[in-house]
Amino acid sequence: MVKELNKRQDRKKEEMRKKREEEEEKRKRKERREALRERKRLQLLQEQIIREVVHSGKQEEYNAKMKIYDIRDPQQTDDGIILIGGFIGELIITFTCLHDYILSNPQH
Repeated sequence: MVKELNKRQDRKKEEMRKKREEEEEKRKRKERREALRERKRLQLLQEQIIREVVHSGKQEEYNAKMKIYDIRDPQQTDDGIILIGGFIGELIITFTCLHDYILSNPQH
C-alpha cells in the first residue's frame, strides 16, 4: 500500500516537474519572440531615420572656406554646413547611445 502511494506521489511530482519545464520553455520562447520583434522595430526605425533625415541632406566635403550655421539660424544660406546643436543635438546623442545599448544586449 505504501509503495503504491509513493509511486502515485512520484508520478504526480514528475508530472508537475514536466509541466513547470514546459511553462518555462514557453515563457522563454515568448520573451525571445518579443526581443526579436523589438529588434525588428528598431531596425525599421533606424532605416526610416537614415532614409528621411540623413540622406535628405546635401553631403559635401568640408573645407575651411565653408561657413558653419546652426539649424535654428534663419539667415543661413546654402554655402556652408548646417549643424544640429543644442537641445536637438543632445537628444540625438542620447537616442544614439540608447540605441547602441539596446543593440548590444537585446534583452534590455
